[in-house]
Amino acid sequence: MADKTSLRHAWQEAYAKISSRARWGQAAEKLRGLEPYRKAATVFATPGPSLLQARINCLVDGKNLVMPAPSLRDGFFLLPARSVPFRELTMAVTLKGLVKQGRLLKADAFPSLAIGLLLTDSLTVDLEGGRLGDGEGFFDLSCSLLYELGALQEGWTAWTFILEELLSPVPLPMDPWDVQLAGAITPAVIHPFAPSPRKPKIFWDVLSRDRIRRIDPLWKLFSAQVQQT
Repeated sequence: MADKTSLRHAWQEAYAKISSRARWGQAAEKLRGLEPYRKAATVFATPGPSLLQARINCLVDGKNLVMPAPSLRDGFFLLPARSVPFRELTMAVTLKGLVKQGRLLKADAFPSLAIGLLLTDSLTVDLEGGRLGDGEGFFDLSCSLLYELGALQEGWTAWTFILEELLSPVPLPMDPWDVQLAGAITPAVIHPFAPSPRKPKIFWDVLSRDRIRRIDPLWKLFSAQVQQT
């Protein structure tokens, strides 16, 4: 099996050759009909452009929206349901607007979030729930952090938006810290998967001390563990 770096390069080249314009609004409408979305009171979503309409819909549909701070540096922000004036929705669910409109979450706020659905974009996904992202690992680390902080509801699921042409016909390489997806949504089709149960976990030994220091909630968790040993 090819390594992640070479696969990522190949799929980036495939993406560059796609000429059709993505209709992410159609994918967002399909998400609205999905049971995990209907049942979720709080949704976590990454800030990529493919999820823009889905993030707007969350607030319009009466769901709380949690998003990561830029580079996860300060942790996570909360946009409460229907807290943003309609004319400001599009800006509010971007990283720039999030800092202005959202509420930075403190440690004691996470257990009450009960996030039931996590959304991300992807470079490619396979039909078993394996995923390749941009290589920075922010989605997987976000899931692990939210789990460790008690923010994920029992039975939570993770889904992605992706173009049909970017579905991998063969299994992708997975590291122990990679989050498996419950399904993928294209503008045309919903693809449910059957991922193997796997609890998110922070693998401290693969994180550099510098990266741990740069992410505030990660540093606080690490410092607390050090004090206990």
